[in-house]
Amino acid sequence: TGFNFKTGVRTFEAAAYLRRNDVDTIKIKKLFQVDINTFMNRCNIIERVRELRKSIAIATCTKIDNADMQMIVAQSTDELLNINNITTAFVLCDMGEGNVIISARSLGETNVQVIMEKLGGGGHMTIAGAQLKDTTLEDAEQMLTQAVDECI
Repeated sequence: TGFNFKTGVRTFEAAAYLRRNDVDTIKIKKLFQVDINTFMNRCNIIERVRELRKSIAIATCTKIDNADMQMIVAQSTDELLNINNITTAFVLCDMGEGNVIISARSLGETNVQVIMEKLGGGGHMTIAGAQLKDTTLEDAEQMLTQAVDECI
């Protein structure tokens, strides 16, 4: 799908090895295709984006009947980093019963791990997340905004 994060010499060597051995790139592309409902769910999340400051994107959603909702949220967060001038992205999703998940991504300028740790989550400097219990989507967004303000 592309080399975006933590790409080193070994990644390119592996890609070159596969290419030398006639790996069919079209078949690989097809492996990563998604059904139309998954695609539309990602679009619906992305459509709800707003800017926090000038370089941070935040989107919210509510769970739909899809077993892969966490994957859709993570993919949507990745996609938000394709917006011009956005270096950090968050997607919050109300999973029902007072549970909210947060997916966080960064191009490296912001340490999203530290922000997610403030909310009880964790991860890596550029990819992190949190699961909040007994909260609303609105409260979770307010807590996230406060954590961002404290860390940046």
